[in-house]
Amino acid sequence: MRVEKAMARYLEVYLALYQREPKELRDLGDEWVLVNGARMRVDELENLAAELSREYQQVLSNKRSIVKKLMNWFSKA
Repeated sequence: MRVEKAMARYLEVYLALYQREPKELRDLGDEWVLVNGARMRVDELENLAAELSREYQQVLSNKRSIVKKLMNWFSKA
């Protein structure tokens, strides 16, 4: 159950960040997974998903900042 949950979370965040699926995401059994050619433990996959999530949040924050600046600029024009 933990492996499926970690893989689903990684897939969700990867899709949000890159607008495409990872090339490879497979359960190898015994809490090992294969992600884009890299073999890793489920713990590492969970950490990777958390890192991608932080990166995605930063992208969203940057977009919001740009929109706010544009709205401010247009309101002054």
